Amino acid sequence: MPDPEEPSLTTALAAQVLPPPVTEGITVEARRLMFLSALLLFPAAVAAWFIGGAPTVVGVAVGGATALSNFWLLSRLVVKSTAGAEGSAGGLWAQLMFKFGLLGLLLAVSIFAFGIDGLGLLLGLSIMFAAVPLNLVSEMVAEQRSRTSGGSR
Repeated sequence: MPDPEEPSLTTALAAQVLPPPVTEGITVEARRLMFLSALLLFPAAVAAWFIGGAPTVVGVAVGGATALSNFWLLSRLVVKSTAGAEGSAGGLWAQLMFKFGLLGLLLAVSIFAFGIDGLGLLLGLSIMFAAVPLNLVSEMVAEQRSRTSGGSR
């Protein structure tokens, strides 16, 4: 019979796979990814200026703000789910679908009502996709540096 005080295999695996629970805000990794994405908005805005001028730069700014806020909301949902907050899978699904619908409505209003440049909006929304591999590469470089500096001492 298994010892009730010994952590189960599922608990041990979950501790390795999931980020540590955060009671407020988002995880450090998510914050770092958002910061990197915000930094990437500047070169994207400069490129947008040369592609389509001021309307495209506005589209990049609106798309980037939308992508960052969407990522923040998703991170909050993940934190609430992994921290053991009360709620059902149906409630999580409803929150995700509401957020998805709101995102679609925001994008439609941005393009059709406010005339935001579609190319700039798409460029701004894709900033998160560029930040993910850049974040992974920077973490690999930092780990390699810590190994080489730690091994030479």
